[in-house]
Amino acid sequence: MLKWYKAEKVGTLENLAKKAGVPSLDMYMFNHHHPIIFTVGTRGNFDIAVSSGAMGLFDASELEVMLAREFGHVLNDDVPMNTIVALFAGSLASVSTLALWGALLGGFGQDFDPAPRFIRFLGMGLVAVPSSLIAQLTLSPSRELLADAVSVELTNEPQLLAETLEHVQEYIKHYPIPLNPGHVHMFPLNLLSLEEFYDIHLSLFNTHPDMDIRVRNILGKVN
Repeated sequence: MLKWYKAEKVGTLENLAKKAGVPSLDMYMFNHHHPIIFTVGTRGNFDIAVSSGAMGLFDASELEVMLAREFGHVLNDDVPMNTIVALFAGSLASVSTLALWGALLGGFGQDFDPAPRFIRFLGMGLVAVPSSLIAQLTLSPSRELLADAVSVELTNEPQLLAETLEHVQEYIKHYPIPLNPGHVHMFPLNLLSLEEFYDIHLSLFNTHPDMDIRVRNILGKVN
């Protein structure tokens, strides 16, 4: 996954690791406009990757509560399954991108023209169900609620976490960018944006709880 996103190591996360009581995790950065953060690894070796978009959008406190969520996934043993699902589901979902490029290289016009988008739609139609089922059948939405709870426990900033997640959700609405839908379960919230008919398959890949439920759950931790 780190190679997929061309991530490069930039340091370690020792302070949060000490709070969480786990070995220090390496931190990687990669170039992407979306505020993406995810944790990958198996057999106890885990790394956290942060996009350039996340570094630009979050201030230091916001970044800390979001990174603390990733330690929640480590503590709750979500990371190995998340990683395996991302590799399989992401590889299947890539078929639609290959179909799009095949259409463009075949002379069907630009990526915003109807013909290549329809070919991409057909390609995704073939792989969306098996690809999304991998995520839907193996991953529980509750893992995000538990990761949120760990962030609150480690940082004691429930209000900041709730506001940061809501900020990201609003950001996605205004700045939609194509993503591999087979990877979205690894991100802090659903970053897929349904802009038109051709995106309808993307709804199958959402494994995150509704934001209203998450916010109530986060703020309820201190009541």
